[in-house]
Amino acid sequence: MSRKHFHTFDALRFFAFLLVFLLHLPKTGNLYIDFFLKSGGIGVTFFFVLSGFLITYILLYEKEQKKKISLKKFFARRVLRIWPLFYLMIAFAYVSPYILNALNLPFTNTGYKPDLLTSIFFGENYKMMMTNTFPDGAPLRVMWSLCIEEHFYIFWAVILRFLSSKKIPHLIFASIIIAHISRLIYTHFGIAHIDLFSHLDYFAFGAIPAYILMHKKSALHYLEIIPKYLKYIFLIVTIAIVFIIPNSNVLFFDYFSPFILSLLFSITILFTLGKNALYISDSLWFSKLGKYTYGLYLYHTIIILALVYVFKYLSFSNWYVLAIVSLLITIGISILSYHVFEKQFLKLKRYFY
Repeated sequence: MSRKHFHTFDALRFFAFLLVFLLHLPKTGNLYIDFFLKSGGIGVTFFFVLSGFLITYILLYEKEQKKKISLKKFFARRVLRIWPLFYLMIAFAYVSPYILNALNLPFTNTGYKPDLLTSIFFGENYKMMMTNTFPDGAPLRVMWSLCIEEHFYIFWAVILRFLSSKKIPHLIFASIIIAHISRLIYTHFGIAHIDLFSHLDYFAFGAIPAYILMHKKSALHYLEIIPKYLKYIFLIVTIAIVFIIPNSNVLFFDYFSPFILSLLFSITILFTLGKNALYISDSLWFSKLGKYTYGLYLYHTIIILALVYVFKYLSFSNWYVLAIVSLLITIGISILSYHVFEKQFLKLKRYFY
């Protein structure tokens, strides 16, 4: 049995990126537009759930096929995917202030002064938790989520390497409980929820459909009974909830929204599996762009900030033009980055399968 390619995922990735992109655009003061600019954190949540699925599936697949997980090869593949662009962006973040100074161009000095060792060792999220603020400079401000991803890879791979497949449901349940307890503790002490343990349930909910796909295939037959149109309705309702929750003042949502969203995203992934599944073609433009979401995620804040300064310098103010031009330039740079830079490292992954 060869490893599956999951159609629809690239389209979902691009949607998740759009949520993050919209969050980082300037607010307009228009209630109808700003309604859609608040769900960026949920976009990151979906990335975590999707990562929990894919990483769990990859590890369980290898364990089933090879009877063991090669941590060396797994980490090598992750390094080749994540590190090149990650460190390129760190270099940019640390060099750009000197370039701006040399050109006598203005830039903001908000947040804490970045620390190189913290950045290169994936500790930005913990520095943010300790200082209760953001690092000064793009794209360091969005790298906290990549730090959590990296910590998850290590934590999850090591556990699944030694854990019996029969015990995985226990791991998933324990992860959900640990995340809820962590968030309660952090809230009590006024600490931001931006570490692995306060996000562990997102990854765990992603692991549920991966475990079902690998070890409980019979459960997929029950999903196939559900009419496809109901699955699309569920997807539409989920998207609506993604925008409603950040705009709601209901206290209930503050505590339960991680559980609600993780469950919805987990079910969405389940609905893309097996026969009679949710399906978004890989040939659609937004599916094709989903291939570049890593670059899109890291480049977009730089582009938005740069264009905000350019528009201000030109005394030009049009939110729609700013949004469209920022998105188009981000897409263009991300595609170029992938094919010219990232892909050269990705080619090396074939040596670690």
